[in-house]
Amino acid sequence: MSSSGRRTSPLAWAVPILIAAAVLGTAWVYSSWRERRFAALEAGSALALLPQGVMEFAERGDGPVVLVIHGSPGGYDQGLVYGEELLRRGFRVLSVSRPGYLRTPLETGASFGEQADAIAELLSQRRILSCAVLGVSEGSPCALELASRHPKAVSSLVLLSPPGESLGRKPIESIGYQTFHDLTGDLGCWLLALRASWKQQPLFSQMMGVGSTLRPSRREALATAAMADPRQCAFLRGLALSVTPLTPREHGIINDNAQLRDLPRPPELKVSRPVMVLAGEGSSATPLVSVEKFFSAIPGARVAVVPDVGHILPVGRNFERSWDMIASFLKSPSGPGALP
Repeated sequence: MSSSGRRTSPLAWAVPILIAAAVLGTAWVYSSWRERRFAALEAGSALALLPQGVMEFAERGDGPVVLVIHGSPGGYDQGLVYGEELLRRGFRVLSVSRPGYLRTPLETGASFGEQADAIAELLSQRRILSCAVLGVSEGSPCALELASRHPKAVSSLVLLSPPGESLGRKPIESIGYQTFHDLTGDLGCWLLALRASWKQQPLFSQMMGVGSTLRPSRREALATAAMADPRQCAFLRGLALSVTPLTPREHGIINDNAQLRDLPRPPELKVSRPVMVLAGEGSSATPLVSVEKFFSAIPGARVAVVPDVGHILPVGRNFERSWDMIASFLKSPSGPGALP
């Protein structure tokens, strides 16, 4: 019998069908995850109409108000991750999405000063005359502008891993832009979310290396410590998820990278409120030398060096004590507080 007369093996049909089914199934799972993530983000927040434009925010808890200003990538959801430990300590957390992130359009305020003005208006609308502020990483310049431009609105200010110098002409040196570049869109975010559920320790170890000079052994030790502490584990998992999905955060990430190229100098800020800075000993994204130099020019600012950690903090053996110190300063900035 000629080759043209041979019967096609069932396996020859089955393989492409199985491949197509796997591709379609994966696409469906990814699409479902993305839809659920968008729905959850929208359900967890509210929108305020300000003179500057729309601003997204979320409030949780009761007690003294702490405004949390997220880093990059981020959004109000990242602020709530940091706010969880403050809720445990009796605070009411107000978390915002800065312009360009999630449902706050960039038009609400591109510069850190404009963002601060919009946040001050939000505080006024919420009838919050004065509150403590927690600024995270790339959100710190906005927090400083708020304290400088609207001093009556800020009672005290804690900054975690703040930039101590401008990026200048470095194209993708901000943490947010690097993450945006490396994750390659929402599909990469989906894979990150899967790792946050299934392979947490390798993910945590990788996170400890972001913007950090820590050795691999030290990153592994921090990841192991986090796995043994349910609250640290939840904190790091929440941080990982707070960059997903990336598409509704893209404009903010790119804008932050541009704004960080030319930060105002401390004398231009005129910050009169108590400021405490926590900086990781092993951070390369916000080098300790530049952070200490920058904040030495702000009267009364205190820099607490967290040993054996990198850019992401609080983590490690000082997790609980760091949050206790943050809470103590936010409530009573004139009181004592120091890391061991």
